[in-house]
Formats: sequence, structure tokens, C-alpha cells
Amino acid sequence: MDETPSSALTYADPVAYVAALMGAAFVSSAERGRVWMRDRDRAALLHRLSTNHIERLRPGQGTATVLTTPIARIIDLLTVYALDDALLLVTSPGRGAAITQYLRKNSFFNDKVQVEDATATLGQLTLYGPQAASLLQRLGVSGTTLPAHSIVLTTWREAPLYLARNPEPGEPSFWVIAPPAPLAELAAALRVAGAHELDAATYEVLRVEAGRGAYGRELSLEYLPLEAALRYAMSFTKGCYVGQEIIARMESRGRLVRCLRGLRLAAPPILATDAPLATLTAADTAVGVLTSFVVSPRYGPIGLAYVNMAHSAPGTHLTVADVAAEVVDLPFKA
Repeated sequence: MDETPSSALTYADPVAYVAALMGAAFVSSAERGRVWMRDRDRAALLHRLSTNHIERLRPGQGTATVLTTPIARIIDLLTVYALDDALLLVTSPGRGAAITQYLRKNSFFNDKVQVEDATATLGQLTLYGPQAASLLQRLGVSGTTLPAHSIVLTTWREAPLYLARNPEPGEPSFWVIAPPAPLAELAAALRVAGAHELDAATYEVLRVEAGRGAYGRELSLEYLPLEAALRYAMSFTKGCYVGQEIIARMESRGRLVRCLRGLRLAAPPILATDAPLATLTAADTAVGVLTSFVVSPRYGPIGLAYVNMAHSAPGTHLTVADVAAEVVDLPFKA
């Protein structure tokens, strides 16, 4: 089961949920896009198109960055890894082909760069939980002591694979990126070794608990990176990039119209199946939109929402689909 978000009423599988928090669990990330950028100007191109500092990455290092439109709207959130002779980009689910096309379209005639959609030739899975590293070690996968946002090329049963340490719901976590055949063998070995496979609903619960936006919900052309709590994927000291002027102006003036917040709800509301799920109100006035909703084993009914700044303070009481809700900081905490 892949990690594509669902809009249905979402409950976690208890066994998989506990495994992700206290043991080891994995989920297929095949639907994420994987894109190679090669040749001399690969870093320069991505640097001028996205929010973070790409040109200073050294082989083995990685970072998150956001592709934005000229009016600073979110095209996609990427994770970028620098290798000796290439950049490896991981996109949101279903976005590999679109991002490949976007990068090619925005390269200059004198740019020396090759962009290749590798979504079909490289598979990907994500391994979560405090026992994830020891489980990989027992299976003979090296490189589990990586710092966050780092990547290493290693082997398993003589097959090459990339192991990346990446902050995810249910930390610590690893991305394993490899051709589909050896990756399927590794997934089978993980099951035998005791790792639980996450279903999409359980992944969705972990994602919302961690306050991480999903493409098509919290991340879309409707929103700006500063609104979407993506400050960690942005540099405010680098040079110009697409959308930089608007983002810099918003940052310097501190004038966000809305921001991403968590909601604790008194009960599961009756929701539509499309996003945004429902309107948030205060005294019968619309003040935001609920974008994701799950039922958490730890926190009960919770959601992610864009809330107008005037109503975004933790502790603010709102209503969504006739259900009382309280604004909270992200990530969710006991």
C-alpha cells in the first residue's frame, strides 16, 4: 500500500501503528516521484527555481526545498540528495513526470543539465520506528548511522541501493531507493524479520499527527510555503529564485493571512470526500478550511487546517461541520 493520502474517515491499524512508534514498520513509497538531475549546471538550475540553498550541498548531503510559482505558490515540496555526479530528487506522490517536465521547461538554452524521470526504474520504501536501524543492520544493510537528510550508496545481496535518513512521521526513519526487484526482496525480508507493513490509513494518521502536509491538500497552488509551515525547507540568505521577492516581503513584514495549524475535534465530523474537507467558522464567520482529518489512537479526532491568523492562536475554539474544535500547535503532543 502506498502513502498517497486518503480523504475518507481514517483510522489506524493498531498493530501497525504501535510498530511504527515502538518497533519497526515500513510502507511502499513507490508513488513518490524520483528524478535524476545530471551534468554541470544541475545544482545551479534547481537553486534558482526553489527555496533552499542547493549549490552548497556536498555529496552525501540532502535537504528539503520547495518549487514555487512566480507568485510564490507551492508547485511541490522536494527532498534533494547530492551524489558525486548527480542530484536525486524525491517528489510528492504522482509528481515525478510533472516535475521532470517543469525542470526541463525552465532550463536555459545554455544550461548543461540532463533531467530524467526515474520513477519507473527506481522503487522506494520507507522504514519507520526506533528499531528500524537495528533491523536493517541485522539484514546486512549498512549506513544506518546517517544523520538526517543524508544519503549513502550501499549494497544488499549484491544489489545496489540508496539508503537515506529522512525526517518522517514515526521518526527515526529511512528511505530505501533501489531498482524494483531487489527492493521487493528487501520488503519480503523485512516482513520475515518482524517489520509490520503500514496500510495507507495508518500512514495517514502518522502524517497528520506529525503535522506534515500532503500534496493536493496542504501543499498546492492555493498556498505559500510560509503558510504551509515549510520554513525548514527555505533559505532567507540565498540569492534570487522564482517567487523569492514575494516570500522575502512576507517574511520581512510578518504579514501572513493564514497558517497551517492542528485541530483537536470533539467528535468525528461528517465530511465531504474532496479537499478542502470543510469550512472552519467562528461566530458563524468562515475563518479557515480543514484539509486533512483522521482519528488518532493517541489524540482522538484530529485534523490539519489553514486558519486565518486572527484565529490561529493555540487554544482558539472554532467549529467545523457543527463539531467543536480547538486550535493546537504542530506536531500534535499528548
